[in-house]
Amino acid sequence: MISNNHLLLIFIFTFIISIYSDELFDLNKKFISTYDHARDYLISITNPLIICNGDNVVIIHRGKRYQEQVIPKLYHDLKSISHMPFKIYLTVMFNLGILSDDNYTELKQYLQDIRSIRNSIQFPTDIQQTQYDIIDLSIEYLETILKTKFIDQTQLNEFCQQARHLFSVNIDLAARAQLDMLDTKIRPWYEERFNDTERNTLKILIMGPKTARYGYIEKTYFYALLGERQEGNHIIYAENIDNEQRALEILGVWLLDAKASASFFSGDSERLHRDVLADAGVAHIKRIFKTSKSEL
Repeated sequence: MISNNHLLLIFIFTFIISIYSDELFDLNKKFISTYDHARDYLISITNPLIICNGDNVVIIHRGKRYQEQVIPKLYHDLKSISHMPFKIYLTVMFNLGILSDDNYTELKQYLQDIRSIRNSIQFPTDIQQTQYDIIDLSIEYLETILKTKFIDQTQLNEFCQQARHLFSVNIDLAARAQLDMLDTKIRPWYEERFNDTERNTLKILIMGPKTARYGYIEKTYFYALLGERQEGNHIIYAENIDNEQRALEILGVWLLDAKASASFFSGDSERLHRDVLADAGVAHIKRIFKTSKSEL
């Protein structure tokens, strides 16, 4: 049985530890506050800065803020047409066999929607027919499955393949439309308004709703413009962020960690972009699993 004296010692020790832990926690708050101030200062002196957010870019240059639209309406219209067969696929992909009542109702309404859209779409003459072809393919497939109330896997695959051949044209057109507008707006800034020093210090902050897919064209464009091969030096992608201030904070953290890392790790500006515990963690994980295997 544990003696009363022993319990008292445990209580006293625990109390002392909690006091010192609280003091250390409060002390670390001062570090966090100072870190935030340093981060915000770096953001404030970053010049020039291009922030890509959806259809627009914000250019911060010599204390002034400018906004440019860089994605045209045609891009969104082409995407909307191309998404029609994709929406149909997503509705039925887990409903092979007999079509559920809910999906039947949803697709019947969708058929009415795209029939109505077909009569009102306006595209450049040279690409109008492609849009009709995508809509007509979707209408034909919907009419078939609504009539049979059955989703056949082979038939669905054939529909997807036919749709892909058609909307591959739209993919090419959308990429060109986006990149041409982006280049028209950005290159004059880069080549004519920024001086040599500004081109060397330029930062690109790309805001996105998710982790950027491989080949994300905005990143690819800026890689080509700046002659970069990867993110980190001039280009930062802030994933799952749609708030400019939060994205700027992420940029500030990246810049501050790079600057501090170079000072603390003998010029290695990338070290703090890895988990600071990474090297020690890897070494200890090896020890843990080596010990575990030796005990078997």
